[in-house]
Amino acid sequence: MKWRSFWALRKLPNGTPTVLRSRLVRATTLVAIGLFLAVPVVARAQTTPAAKPTIMVGDFELSPELEVRTRGEYRRNPVDMGGEGTGYYTEDPWAIMERARVGLGAERGPLKAKVTIQDARVWGSTPPTAIFHNDSFGSTGLYEAFIEIHTTNTPTPQPNTTDSSIKQPQYVRVGRQAIVWDGGHLIGNADFSPVARTFDAVRAHAGWRSLDFEAFAALTDVPRPIGIGFGDPNGSYFGGGQLYGALASATLDPLLKIQLYGLLRPAPGSSSSTFAPAPTDFAQSRTFGDDWTVALGFSGDSKGWKYGVTGALQLGRVPLLTNTLDRLAYAVIGDASRTFDGIVLSPTIKIGASYASGGKTATQYNQFDPLYPDVQVDHGLLGAFAWSNLIDVHGAVTIVPTTDMRIMAGYRYARLADKGGDWLDTYLVPVAPGGVATSEELGHEVDVLFSYRPWPAFVMSAGYSLLVLGQGAKDAMTAEQRTSKGVPPDLSHYAFLQLTLTVPAKP
Repeated sequence: MKWRSFWALRKLPNGTPTVLRSRLVRATTLVAIGLFLAVPVVARAQTTPAAKPTIMVGDFELSPELEVRTRGEYRRNPVDMGGEGTGYYTEDPWAIMERARVGLGAERGPLKAKVTIQDARVWGSTPPTAIFHNDSFGSTGLYEAFIEIHTTNTPTPQPNTTDSSIKQPQYVRVGRQAIVWDGGHLIGNADFSPVARTFDAVRAHAGWRSLDFEAFAALTDVPRPIGIGFGDPNGSYFGGGQLYGALASATLDPLLKIQLYGLLRPAPGSSSSTFAPAPTDFAQSRTFGDDWTVALGFSGDSKGWKYGVTGALQLGRVPLLTNTLDRLAYAVIGDASRTFDGIVLSPTIKIGASYASGGKTATQYNQFDPLYPDVQVDHGLLGAFAWSNLIDVHGAVTIVPTTDMRIMAGYRYARLADKGGDWLDTYLVPVAPGGVATSEELGHEVDVLFSYRPWPAFVMSAGYSLLVLGQGAKDAMTAEQRTSKGVPPDLSHYAFLQLTLTVPAKP
């Protein structure tokens, strides 16, 4: 109708004043353009809201989930693959890995259950096939399977929420489940790894005002490693049979959360050990020793500022091949970041450092054991370092070119805390045993990480990492026969491209 009026004005009688004609045409034109531009806004306002991610079946509310992830990886001169004990060393191995999960949750009042089936395996790879073939980590089975009884009068927080006023409900959960404490420093899900990590555990959580309490008891012997056993053709070492944990936390302010927790991994005994005596001190201590860990963490997140600091002490007994030592190990890790939302690209600047003891004396074993940590998160994208026998300092800058895009560039300097201790990669597999390096210096690492989410449920990510090897790293590669013609490389490269589809979409 408005467009018809516009064309009618163009045919006004010749006697109509020119000024009036011009004003009427201009006014009608502006109204028509305004209505035209308003159509998308009105259409968006009237768009049907997103469908609820649950469906009702009888009295139960069902929550279906789906995740499909494919990742290609390429390495050049890897520091932790092949070499001594494998009979070969490949300078540029690659692999294409897939992981698929199908899950279903069911909830009715205080009752909840969830079952997730996962398949994770390699499509194809180059040697060393003892590392990258399906017998190493290919599996189809239960990723999650638990029953939970919880309170119903407390709102459940959304994933990744930072609102400390929204507390988790009190619950008791029994079965296979993911457990993450204190950012994954000692207990994490290791989701970047090919199959990730879950525990068969009994777990309870209770909260009162600003206080939270949690405890669990888990069985940790599993029929497969959690990731790629880079230095060992048989896979990662995992011993210890049982794991117990208790945590208390107090949220005093968005910028001050205090967590105190303890973890006990008793000595498994010869009957429940997964592996025979191991070739390094760390593998031997992890397989046959006991471990009492106490950790204290401080963290905060508010108004663009975010930080976290955790210190840990370990005690216990370590039966090595020659004698039994007392365990006395300690570690600290911390970082802080600031996001500047008010300037272009919303940059986030982050700095951090960590220390973890290593080595041994005549009566004490001092190498820190990070137990079941997250991977490729705290100590570099390359995955060459773990929070054990390590000193590192790092910094990173993240920018947001568009709402759906993130680009991060980081730098890290790493060295051994004690050259007499084992050098471990992110999966806690020994890169080299203690005593082979003439220097503590491991090198300088540069990381670049790119993430793009064109649709809420689909994420494309890519990363590249470069390690400039220090003298200690070169000594380790020479001793472990990871060299070309006996000459250690100066650089080690890692790159990956990953596609992930998650339904329903996650933040």
